[in-house]
Parts: sequence; structure tokens; C-alpha cells
Amino acid sequence: MGITSFTAARDRLVAGTSESLTGEEACALLVDAIGLVAPAHAVAVMTTDPDTNLPAGGVVRGFDSSECVPFWDNELLDPDFNKFNALARSIDPVATLADATDGDLARSPRFVKLYASNGGSDELRVAFVAGTSCLAIGAFVRCDGELYSPTEVNDVRNLLVPSTNLLRSALGQMSDPLTPQGPVVVLLDTDCNIVSQSEDAEAVLEDLRVDVDDGLPGTIRVAASRVRTSRSSSRFTTRLRGTSGRWVRVHVTPMAGDDGTVSVMIDGAQAGDLVPILLDSYGLTDRESAIVLLVCRGIGTKEIAAGLSISVHTVRDHLKSIFEKSGVTSRGELVAQLFSNHVLELFEDNVVHV
Repeated sequence: MGITSFTAARDRLVAGTSESLTGEEACALLVDAIGLVAPAHAVAVMTTDPDTNLPAGGVVRGFDSSECVPFWDNELLDPDFNKFNALARSIDPVATLADATDGDLARSPRFVKLYASNGGSDELRVAFVAGTSCLAIGAFVRCDGELYSPTEVNDVRNLLVPSTNLLRSALGQMSDPLTPQGPVVVLLDTDCNIVSQSEDAEAVLEDLRVDVDDGLPGTIRVAASRVRTSRSSSRFTTRLRGTSGRWVRVHVTPMAGDDGTVSVMIDGAQAGDLVPILLDSYGLTDRESAIVLLVCRGIGTKEIAAGLSISVHTVRDHLKSIFEKSGVTSRGELVAQLFSNHVLELFEDNVVHV
């Protein structure tokens, strides 16, 4: 692809950071930019819930909707190569299936079950990580008989910084996050077919669809699959972001019996659900996030130090790190850049008391 394609990809990502994109728009831009240096025939780039690492929304192209459940069943159940959770913890979060299997792709259950019959020749995976948080995941499948070259992989690796900056910017944009929504209820059979749903559920499901041709949104399928494959029968909760920009909570509960039927309840995300997402988007540590909450309450350095039982010098070191990660030089800039006025309301019930 050469220097020109890499420069064009990087410039697209850098420009997108200042465009106030939604999470889905940022994922689409990532797909296009990475496609300039490492073309693929089927791609999925999805933002993730920081607590569960399951997809929260994003862009899927070239995959059939019927492949969603098998794809995530593989991710959750099968021993396989380049699992997203492993990549998110790895020093190098970019990997190809051909390299991981030493060229023997048949060693991968994912390749055998999903890609081989569709002419797949290689898969490139990326975990977009900020600090200790995985902001998004990406799978890029090639079906032209060619493997991803070392140059292509290195180009993708070199795009990680502008890609992560783009995601941080997009995930820091909240669109009417406190607007009441739901709850709505959907009952699914073992094949994720909708058995019944509450009267107003369709509008909520429509907002969560990545592909307009999907029946049940793929992100809901993943959550249902997570419950069915879990050793625990308790309710599972994750967070999703609709195409409108609104975040919702999804609670999946197995129904009595062993037929695989599950109940899905969807309601509007609460303040406590959104604060971690907002802070994780900047790659802040837990201690740094706690300090940001205190700064937003107008608490001074000495009071923060006393409340957290650390020295004033340590607080200042944390603030320096926070400023560097968020690209600001003062507390005022930090509050102005990270949080709009309506998002500041999120902190009313999520403060760290000193």
C-alpha cells in the first residue's frame, strides 16, 4: 500500500478526532482508514462495554447476520487463537490468524466453522486499548487467498494511537444520555428468535440494530449467548449504545427450564452506568477517575489528598497524568473538555465522598 496510503489513513483518523463523531461513525471511519492499509472483505469494528468487554455497538460489513451467534459462541466458548480478551491484555493488541496458527489455519475452530466455507484466507484482529480499558475490538477477514503481510500488520499497529484518540473523542460524546427509555421486554427462544415482546420494544430494538436488515440486533444476540454459555444461571447485565447515541442497559435472564429461553429487559442507562464509560474513554486509572470526580465537585488538592489518604504531591502527580491523557492544562479545561453541562449531571449521584 505504501507511505501514501498509510498517511491518508492516519490523516483521516486525526481529522475525525475533531469532528464530534458518534461511536458508530467512529467505527465506520476506523473501518475505512484501516481498509486503506490492510484491505478486507468482511469487517466488524465494535465499541465495547468496559465491564464485560462485549460489543456495545458499531459497524459490521460483509458478515451475514446468521454468523453473529456462532462468532460470539466461539469467542466465549471455544479454545482458539487471538481472543479479544487476550489481545486487550497483550503488549501487542494486533494479530493475524495465520501468524498465530503458524500458517495452519485449520487449527482454529473459528476459521473452520466460519471462514473456510466462505473462502476466508486470513483474519486480522485488533483490540483498541486505552490504559487498562478496551474501548473497541475489530475483526478484518480476507477472502482473496492472500495472507496479511508484515507490512500491513505493522501499518495497522502504527495506526493504533490515532485510532484510540478517535475512539476516546467519540465515546466522550454523550447524546441525551439521561433521556428516560424503557423498560421494554423481549422473550427469545434458544435460536434467538423473538417469541414475544412488549408493545413499545420495536423502537428500542431498531435503535440497537447495526444492520438495518437484522431481525434481532446482533448485540442482543451476543448478550443472550453470554447467558446461555455461562456456568452461572443468574441474570447478566451489559450496556449498549444505540445509533441515536443513547446508552441502554440490557438485562438477560434465563427462564425456568432448560430449553434455552431467555428474557431480555432493556431500560435507559443510569448515571452510574455512564460515568465509567466516560472516564474509561480517556484511559484513566481507577484512582485518576476518582480524582476527576472530586475535581468536578470543586474539591481542592489538600482536601482530595486527605480524603484519599495520599500526599498532596501524589495528587499533583495524578492530576498531571490526567491532564496529559485528556490533553488539557488546567482543571477548568478538564471539566470543559471531558463533560458538557448535561453530562455533569451524571456526577450528582456518583461522587467520591471525603
